[in-house]
Amino acid sequence: MALLAPFFPIPAPPPAAPVVGRLFCMALMNLMVDSIKTTLKDRAATRGLICGFAMWPEQRIQDLAGDALDGIFTQVPTAIWLHFNAHISQARDWIQQSERLSDNARRFLLETDDHKRLERSGETLTAVISDIRYDFGFDFDPERIATLRFSVDQHCLISIRQQPSSAADQLRTEISRGRYFDSSAKLMIHLFESQAAKLEATITQVRTTLDDIEDLALAGQMRGQQAQLGVIRRLAVRLYHHFAPEHRMLQRLSRRPPAWFSDSDQTDLQDVAEAFRELVDDLTEAQERAKLLQEELTARVAEETNKNLYIVSLFTALLLPPTLITGIFGMNVAGLPGLQDETAFWWVMLGLAAVSGLALLILYLRRLL
Repeated sequence: MALLAPFFPIPAPPPAAPVVGRLFCMALMNLMVDSIKTTLKDRAATRGLICGFAMWPEQRIQDLAGDALDGIFTQVPTAIWLHFNAHISQARDWIQQSERLSDNARRFLLETDDHKRLERSGETLTAVISDIRYDFGFDFDPERIATLRFSVDQHCLISIRQQPSSAADQLRTEISRGRYFDSSAKLMIHLFESQAAKLEATITQVRTTLDDIEDLALAGQMRGQQAQLGVIRRLAVRLYHHFAPEHRMLQRLSRRPPAWFSDSDQTDLQDVAEAFRELVDDLTEAQERAKLLQEELTARVAEETNKNLYIVSLFTALLLPPTLITGIFGMNVAGLPGLQDETAFWWVMLGLAAVSGLALLILYLRRLL
């Protein structure tokens, strides 16, 4: 009641009011609270704010919406995260006009160059990173790799995206469930950790598929796997192209972190840099395995083709003498021997069998069979 008094002054029911009246007042109060929350969220949505959170020293998490966004920078929370939708013009206007951001940070967040990089201006970090939007199989679609831009300093992380970001959605879910982050550095590091987890799941799927294909290769059942190996190899190459730069930028940052990174922040940063190194190595290994399996499959196909051609050549060699004899006796001319002999046919058959047997013996003695 007291919280709603400034907005909706509601007289308290008289002491002798019936129970139904008190229940009605309580229901009305709940409706008003829901209405206020909806209004604040709608106001934040019109600004292009997807989500916003402030972390306070007493481990209290404040969900930023509406007018709270304007006054939050006049206070000193432990960490702030604001996540914007770049498609909303009000979001771009807010970033352009925000005094909290430097000119370099505003330019960086609003530009459209998706080249993956991390830049440092004083004690502020700005970066463009890749992110796997959703789970996907081996039908790789470049549209499923999103781009996330952010600027982070000692107290604030501001991010903006064109497409839905799995890492940002994961961070939003964690905070909504009550997970507390005591620094903006940890908010940024969690974005990279979410990326690493998503990438690891995809690489695990790739490695499992390659293991299955290797088992088929050992069993001699690799027929029909050439196309899938090509898709896996292209997927590994493209993922490497997107995420190898992040490994390098994290390595550089871990060697020279900002002064406001705590010891635990530096440890977490080194851990996520090491995780990305292992994932990039796994992508390289997947490329090599797919390449070797493709080469082995190509060699087996060539070997099988040569074997079939060899068999055809043997049959040709066996049938060549009988073909010559039948060709001679098939000529429609006078004077061919045996035309008047009733047993000539059987003699010819015996000759054909003898010639074929002799050819088989020669091939056997020359170890061609």
